[in-house]
Amino acid sequence: MNPSAARNWVTATRIVLGLAGIGLIGYGLLGLPTQLSPTQLVGLLTWMALAVLLHDGVIVPLSTLTGAGLTRAGSRLRPVSAAVLRGALMTGAVVSVIAGILLKAQTESRTISALEGDYAGNLVVFWAVLTIGAAVTIFTLERTGRARSGTGDSRQNVRP
Repeated sequence: MNPSAARNWVTATRIVLGLAGIGLIGYGLLGLPTQLSPTQLVGLLTWMALAVLLHDGVIVPLSTLTGAGLTRAGSRLRPVSAAVLRGALMTGAVVSVIAGILLKAQTESRTISALEGDYAGNLVVFWAVLTIGAAVTIFTLERTGRARSGTGDSRQNVRP
């Protein structure tokens, strides 16, 4: 496939996915007034507005600052490895926020059966798995990148 055809295919795919997304949003919005009371509808719209503010006002700036901080700190990681690191940090942050909300709800729950999970313990396990997975992925990416570019330990190329 030539580059021009590939670009056209990508553009067409984006247009189709965009139109499908707009259609699904429209379908969902048309159904809201029939399923929610006016008070619930106002609450939902308020929650959605706050979610957009949280995303655009907190999450995006923090991820941008994290990326800039990694770059400024002189990270010698290849771009793909740096992306893995940023993705792991952002995933961990989002899961930690969600777990924090669940831990708070768990302490305020009036019934024993509600929110029974061990969210604190599961969060520790999650961070351990995330850290190990990101470290192994970054290590592998860095080693394969050095092997391909010919950099690394020069002793490997020397005959005795």
